Amino acid sequence: MIRDISGDNKVKRDKHTKVIMDEADRLTMLVNDILNLSKLQASVDSLEPKEINLSLLTERVIGRFAPYVENQGYTIENYVAPDLLTIVDEQKIEQVIYNLLGNSINYTGEDKTVKVYLTAEGDKIILEIIDTGKGISQEKIDGIWERYYRFSETNTRPVKGTGLGLSIVKTILEAHDLRFGVRSKKDCGSNFYVEFDRVRNE
Repeated sequence: MIRDISGDNKVKRDKHTKVIMDEADRLTMLVNDILNLSKLQASVDSLEPKEINLSLLTERVIGRFAPYVENQGYTIENYVAPDLLTIVDEQKIEQVIYNLLGNSINYTGEDKTVKVYLTAEGDKIILEIIDTGKGISQEKIDGIWERYYRFSETNTRPVKGTGLGLSIVKTILEAHDLRFGVRSKKDCGSNFYVEFDRVRNE
């Protein structure tokens, strides 16, 4: 494309080069997600649970989305209670939180706002990630966890994805035997939630 179309035109050449790089990145992401999901479903990647500070982990994931806050006008409202402990595979749960938050940023409403709650309720820790988007109709809710499912109610996707994010979330959380789901209805946004077992060091 660069040789036949761009020629010596630097503006066209730079534009076409960026297309190639972006597509290479997208394909790399897709291959990695397919491999990751296949390993998870085949239990090749066994869990390595340990006691972690889920509050700090959640804060760290929120920090990874700083470019969308600083450069694209998104707001992540942080309601993370401090020092909530649980026993999970830290790396895999970090991926869960990242995928859920990225999904909510992609599908939130025109106010570009996402709320993240991490609260303690007795022996449970509740993670909730809430967007203000167009929501999910009841007949579609069960399907969102399937491979390659893509919502149709949006035209903008600031966070690049492959359509495997929620399927990976489901696989990881089921391996942990954790309760999770989404509360949503048409035109009322979505609330993705996960319940963790709380560890009390008292």
